[in-house]
Amino acid sequence: MDRELVGRASPPAPGIATPAMDIKQSIRRNFARRADSYDRHAGVQRLMARELLDRVQEELTLSRRILEVGCGTGYLTASLRQGHPGSELVALDLDAALIAQARRRLGPDSQVSWLVADGEFFSQGDFDLIISNAVFQWFTNPREALQAYFQALSPRGCLAFATLGPQTFGELDASLRQAAAAMNLQTVPEIPARGFLNSQDWEDLLSRAGFSPIQMSRQIFTANFPTVPEFLRALKAMGATNPKPRPFSPRLLNALIQAYDARFRTNGSVPATYEIIWAVARK
Repeated sequence: MDRELVGRASPPAPGIATPAMDIKQSIRRNFARRADSYDRHAGVQRLMARELLDRVQEELTLSRRILEVGCGTGYLTASLRQGHPGSELVALDLDAALIAQARRRLGPDSQVSWLVADGEFFSQGDFDLIISNAVFQWFTNPREALQAYFQALSPRGCLAFATLGPQTFGELDASLRQAAAAMNLQTVPEIPARGFLNSQDWEDLLSRAGFSPIQMSRQIFTANFPTVPEFLRALKAMGATNPKPRPFSPRLLNALIQAYDARFRTNGSVPATYEIIWAVARK
């Protein structure tokens, strides 16, 4: 039988609500609502996971205990177990519904422990490898999280993650700004990617946390969709929507679609850019 651990995170004091906590809960709800549809639309996230595993094959071979931060529906979790069945794995996620989905995906496994907790505040344990895919861009306190992971790693342990950078969905950002300007709006609804950290930001934070050496890689990947509405529906189906939603009128949506089509449609499809960042950092 696999195991479910009691949460051992150390979040802010109970009863004290903060903007970061509100955002985190919104992110959790967004992804939990789409647990059943996420995998059908997460092709880029699977690519990120496969490349991440390729970058840490040596570390995986040597790792006795592994922590996966943000296991989601379990795609990376299953790959970790298939490739390295002898390791003990703790798979952590913020939402119980996603943990349940991942457990169904893997089936019973005595080497896997499941933990419902906030990965940013998880600092206990002794792990040879901490790994995460398409999660760190949502962190609200990345500096503190990296410091905690450094402490939770065994000597010569490794932190490896794939995340999205601020150039992600640049076409959507530009089209939204254009649509808002055409309607003379005073404020423009922000897409979450505007606040994502870039590769240099992550390298600086890793260095300050004590990691060395640090290997960073970056790639611009373009996915194509038949129409703008299909792209937006795919984002919604994955739960990758704004954790701080603002009213979005049908008129603004129509203006956005028109601007996106006019500026970016090529050969019968519209592009969506992903800026992918991989990091492998050692203690």
